[in-house]
Amino acid sequence: MKTYLMFTAKAFSNQMAYRSEVWFRLLGNFVTILIQVAIWKAVIGEVDVGQVSIETMTTYSILNTLLTALLLNGISGKVDSSLKSGSISSELVKPISYPLYLLFEGLGGSVYQLVFTAVPSFLIAWLYFGIMPPASPVFLAAYVTALLMALAISFLLGYLVSLIAFWFMNHFALSWMLGGLLTIFSGSFLPLWLFPPTWEGVAKLLPFQFLGYVPASLYLGVIPAESILGVFIAGIIWIAILLLIVQWLWKKAISRLVIQGG
Repeated sequence: MKTYLMFTAKAFSNQMAYRSEVWFRLLGNFVTILIQVAIWKAVIGEVDVGQVSIETMTTYSILNTLLTALLLNGISGKVDSSLKSGSISSELVKPISYPLYLLFEGLGGSVYQLVFTAVPSFLIAWLYFGIMPPASPVFLAAYVTALLMALAISFLLGYLVSLIAFWFMNHFALSWMLGGLLTIFSGSFLPLWLFPPTWEGVAKLLPFQFLGYVPASLYLGVIPAESILGVFIAGIIWIAILLLIVQWLWKKAISRLVIQGG
C-alpha cells in the first residue's frame, strides 16, 4: 500500500508544477456555474418545472460542476499515451498492479483538484450565488458516501474505455462517446427528475447517474431517506459488474497487447 500511496503523492506533486492553471480552472468553474444558473433562472421563470426552486437548481449546478473536476474517468488518456509511446511495456513488468497504479495516480490528481479547485470554487460559489445546506446530517453522510462511489465508478468506466482502446489503439472516439453518455445520463446538468418518464427510467438503469444526479440529489434530500439504501445497493452492484468486466478485459488485453509503433 505504501508504494501506491507514493504514486498518489507523486501525481499530486506533478500537478503542483502547473499551479498557474488553477486560476483558469477557477474561472472556468465560475463561468460554467454562472451560465447554468442563468439558464435555470430563465427556465424556472417561464415554465412549471415541478415547483423546483432556483436555489435548488443553483446548488445542484454547483455540486455537479465541482464533482466533475474530481472524477477519475480521464485515466483512459493516461493509458492511451502509454500505448502510443510504448512505455506501457515497462510499466507492466513492474512488480505492482497496473490497475491499482492507475487508480492511486488518478487519486493524486483528484486530491489536488479537491484542494486547489473544488474547495476554492465552492467558497466562491457560496459567496456569490449562495448554496443550500444539506437536507440533514443523514443526507450529508449519504452525499459523502456517494462521492466515494462516484470516484470508484468513474475510475472503472475510464479504465473500461482504456482497455477497449487496447484493440483500437486510439481512445479518442471511445472517450468522446463516454463523455457524451456522462453529459446526458449522469444528470449533471439536467436532473433526472426532469427527464421524460421513459428516459428517466433508462437513466436510472445505468451507472452514469452515480456521477452526478445521485450525489447532488442526496445532498438536497430529493432522494427519500427510505430509498438511500436501495440506491447504494444499486451502486455497489454496478461497481461489482464493472469490476468483473474490466478484469475479464484486462486478461484479454494483456494476451494480445501490441505496442503501437514498435
